[in-house]
Amino acid sequence: MKHVKLFEQFINKANIINEEDGAATFKPGSIIMPWAYTLTWKEKNLDLGEDTQAIQYDFEFEMVPDYSETIGGEKIKQTLVMAISDDSIGMYKVGEDIEKFTGLPLADAKKYNETPDDAFVYGMCNVMNGGKDSFFWTNGLRLKGQAAVVGDLPAVIEQLSHEVGTHLTRLILTKLIAQRDGVNITNEDWISYDYGAGEYVWPAVGDPSENAPIIGIDEESFATANSAFISMLTPGFFKMASKYLPDLPKL
Repeated sequence: MKHVKLFEQFINKANIINEEDGAATFKPGSIIMPWAYTLTWKEKNLDLGEDTQAIQYDFEFEMVPDYSETIGGEKIKQTLVMAISDDSIGMYKVGEDIEKFTGLPLADAKKYNETPDDAFVYGMCNVMNGGKDSFFWTNGLRLKGQAAVVGDLPAVIEQLSHEVGTHLTRLILTKLIAQRDGVNITNEDWISYDYGAGEYVWPAVGDPSENAPIIGIDEESFATANSAFISMLTPGFFKMASKYLPDLPKL
């Protein structure tokens, strides 16, 4: 039997609620928290060469209106690719327009002498394919170097928290807001859209207020969404990272 630790119960003595209670389900391809959100996805392994492992996630995400005052009630369908490569050159294989949207020339990556302690890029979350899709990429050599310092699990948790829990979550929720506002999210329109503080300034996270139009995502919704996306990507990330961290626990 699978068990799910609910956030509200976790901060109240971490009581465990299981599937049979009808409160929540966490299965391969779906996470359903009826009071908060529904996240479903399909995975596809991509062949990008021996030096790069990649998984494509086609997912749907929607938060419950009563739970989220800022982004509830809007379902969004998106595609993202999670990948790990032997070096920074592999990042440019993940999709089209990587140089354009990251601002990092491939030529510079090719010239960089990478070591476990120093890489051209360690991790990256950004958009690709004309602005339509997104990616989360990690440098396997640099991850191995970080693990040698802090340990395998801390290094993996750190990477997922930093890239997925913050950068990727904000990217996804920004696209959700753009879609709600009628902005095209299949090209670059949503990137430069004025969300309340000028073009190219994405919605911030905080306490919504008429005096702060840049606050487009309330903190609780952001925290809940990032836990959902981390949960979706963690099994695949552990599997790919094990190439560089062979002692990493199997999930």
